[in-house]
Amino acid sequence: MAVKTTSSAWVTVAGLTLLVILGGFLRLYHLEGKSITHVEMYVPGIRLPHGISVPEERLTLLKVLTSTLNSDTHPPAYYMMMWAWTKCFGTSATSLRLPSALLGTACIPLVFWLGALTRQTAAGWIAAALMAVNGYQVFWSQVARMFTLACFLGLLATILLLRLARQSHDSRSLQLLYVMVVLVGLCTHVFFWLILAAHMLWTFLSGRNKQAMPGALKVQFLVLILGSPLLAVSAYQTGNTLARLSTSVLVYVREFLQFSFVFPLTGYSTGVYPDHGTILMVNDPHLSVSRWLFVLLSVFLFAAGTYSVAQTTSSDGELLNDAGGPSSKAWLLACGLGILAILLFIVIARAFAGPRPSSVLRSTGLMTALPLLFLLLAITVKRHWDWLASRVSIRLPVGDQALILTLAVVPFFALSIISLFKPIFNARGMLPLCPYLNLILAAGVARFSHHRAVFILMLAAVGIAHYSGLKEYAHMSAGRADYKAFAAALVPHVESTDLVFLHPEFYSTPLFFYMTSGWDRVVGRDYEVASHDPRHTRIWALWFYNYESQLPAPMEDALSSYHPVQIVQAPGGQAVLYVRNSF
Repeated sequence: MAVKTTSSAWVTVAGLTLLVILGGFLRLYHLEGKSITHVEMYVPGIRLPHGISVPEERLTLLKVLTSTLNSDTHPPAYYMMMWAWTKCFGTSATSLRLPSALLGTACIPLVFWLGALTRQTAAGWIAAALMAVNGYQVFWSQVARMFTLACFLGLLATILLLRLARQSHDSRSLQLLYVMVVLVGLCTHVFFWLILAAHMLWTFLSGRNKQAMPGALKVQFLVLILGSPLLAVSAYQTGNTLARLSTSVLVYVREFLQFSFVFPLTGYSTGVYPDHGTILMVNDPHLSVSRWLFVLLSVFLFAAGTYSVAQTTSSDGELLNDAGGPSSKAWLLACGLGILAILLFIVIARAFAGPRPSSVLRSTGLMTALPLLFLLLAITVKRHWDWLASRVSIRLPVGDQALILTLAVVPFFALSIISLFKPIFNARGMLPLCPYLNLILAAGVARFSHHRAVFILMLAAVGIAHYSGLKEYAHMSAGRADYKAFAAALVPHVESTDLVFLHPEFYSTPLFFYMTSGWDRVVGRDYEVASHDPRHTRIWALWFYNYESQLPAPMEDALSSYHPVQIVQAPGGQAVLYVRNSF
């Protein structure tokens, strides 16, 4: 028996090693190949010209914090980590993207571990293999954004929750680790609140038959109270210009169910664009027959996986037996810290951040009541546990596998409701939720493992779809212009006395990543004054995305005494050389 166990362990290690090598290769291969895009220019440490870049240069930690408050809709943890990273490793394209690639690779063994913890070893293997080759996961692992970090933290937090739920005694170190991981997650991505909500819902429903409030739920209330200042940050950030993303719930349901966007959904609301060719502003409908057949297969597998979870509740009695956890005094201390943090945040925001509408400042100020409200909620649930647990009659699957189903369904459903009031649906934001859906779908596939022919056909269909999707994602970009190709085409033609006119916006800023000199000749305002400077007789006019239309009016007026002589084009951008008329 010992020999068999050892052999099984070696097979597991070898298999996971191969999957990690495969997933790592796909994420690290040609990491610097695609052009830097505007979403990556928010990483701190990148040198940028003053006054004509959006965002502005972020070289200090204070600038990172204030810029995040003014121009982003996410908490600042990822940017703070990247500030330290770029200090050590520089700001080349490879350096900027390497953390995302490594974290995306690290998610592969975590998915298998989660499957093994929930007694779904076969599903864990399938989900880990699909995680390694999923084009959507690979794509965002090669972009310098916070999504793979949030995915990694979500998986780790879920694993820690299951470990906590299986503890029969109070484990302070495990509780502390869970608190830290979830707090970092909340500081990384605004959608991480949905993961915490799903954790708390599962803990409450799975522990309602216990005589006392489970210790894991007490820990989660501690996280909720400590994390409440981040809701004040989110309230403040609602004053930022938020891109209208999507309310297309049915489209996202269809694409999400297909093993988490296994095929690229291109368009403005998804942040995925073809790296060449027509620039789409709406979602690709994906209406081919083969795609719809795969949708039907995915729905079937989801139903089979859900049924499998619903039938597997035997471990329920082994969960949440520890009633220890943080005391009411710990909650009270967390409440005090939360209120102080919100007050300090308001002071810092008023001192260093930009102007805000009075309504935003009022709503942020009202958030000082949140820690107290969460404290009162925690105390009420604790004191009236028996009454509350007996009054809840929701019949949902419970047990360890039900946690995976809760994480796959509840956050997506919550996003659907929220998007009715604020259009925040976007595919990249759902990346932290994808491993749980894939585990449910993998469980649906594994359910047919005893029917060899059906099992092999399903694996073949899913494998072909992932291979096809991976190839399609290889020709996608996170931006609508190839700034790398644009700079390579333009720079050889720009002379030392030429001026460059551009509109200072987020879509023009990535050009400075590749054009690292001559910034003193780039003009982003007062075009009329610059055009009359006798030292400059040649002016390049740059614009992006919509270059079929006319130049911006101020630029066109300033160039009225010039005539075009040369055009340089690249995917998503155009530069026209104007020479002063001779009289």
